[in-house]
Amino acid sequence: MDATDKDLGWEDAAEAGGGCGSAGAGPVPWASSSGAGNVPASAQMLGSGATPGISDAVTSAMVSHFAREFTSSSLSLLPGFMESVRRYFNVNHGYVLRKMAWQLVPLSNSKKKTGELGDEKDWTARVFEGLEVEIEEPDMYIPTMGFVTYVLLCGLVCGLRDKFTPEFLSATITYALVALILETTAVKAALFMSGAAHAPIVDVAGILAYKFFYLSLHIMFGVLVGHGGKPTGFIFSLVALLLAVSAGVALWQALRRLARLQPQQSQECMTDLHQMCIKALPLLQAFVYWCLLPPWPTHVVQPAAAKVVTVVVTAVASSTTKIPAIAAAAGNLSSAQ
Repeated sequence: MDATDKDLGWEDAAEAGGGCGSAGAGPVPWASSSGAGNVPASAQMLGSGATPGISDAVTSAMVSHFAREFTSSSLSLLPGFMESVRRYFNVNHGYVLRKMAWQLVPLSNSKKKTGELGDEKDWTARVFEGLEVEIEEPDMYIPTMGFVTYVLLCGLVCGLRDKFTPEFLSATITYALVALILETTAVKAALFMSGAAHAPIVDVAGILAYKFFYLSLHIMFGVLVGHGGKPTGFIFSLVALLLAVSAGVALWQALRRLARLQPQQSQECMTDLHQMCIKALPLLQAFVYWCLLPPWPTHVVQPAAAKVVTVVVTAVASSTTKIPAIAAAAGNLSSAQ
């Protein structure tokens, strides 16, 4: 072997290859050849004496490591997620009635609380981790039920227009969810720029999703007043206006009173910007509210109208049968007409 090969270390590589190889293996052939610089990479890997079992062991160790990490970290997020969701669905009947009444008349909470343990329990209070939750705190029960009712009522109105198809419900769900996501993104960006950078996105989405509660009441009252046709008259216009105003005021009250939605910095300019922001956001909600209203039917078929009024009145009187009855009515009207 010449001096150049010794300088490059091929002699050591040959000795290592011979020592690490399997029993009976001779020196590496290309270690003593003059063309060592042209040895392919695959041959050099074989010459290093590495056995296939080493790579399999490394792969197995990596897979086991990632499996342990996934089990310990990824799956451990499920209990935390369930705990955070349980906070928004931990409601009772008394709280639901009180919350719906507050959504319709969103005045400041004048209820006095001593905060002492052992006081008489309020059946309309929402309690989480032993503490009573403020009435402005968002929940997900009323928005979820309002969303489902809104979708079914839109299907009912579409059936009155003789245009109901099974795909209409999925299209309405997609349209409403996309509108909610876009509105939530816009409100979150506005709060971020006004100083409330750490406003929880779930709280923002929950507050904005209360509009489906108002939309359900709006559509239901329109079907009753219009007798299956397009509702008109001063009473309907007044009720529709009051519902839209209540939705805006309730949003303003929640954005104004919830501590998590307040600006983190105490500069006066950021506080003023936040006040301007929370006063302008109800206008955005009013626009989304108007976009989500379904088109009313232009003609009325008297038998169908009577059936619709009967079903809707029954659904309002009995909340347990509301969803099946409205769904059945939408299907019967689309098949009958």
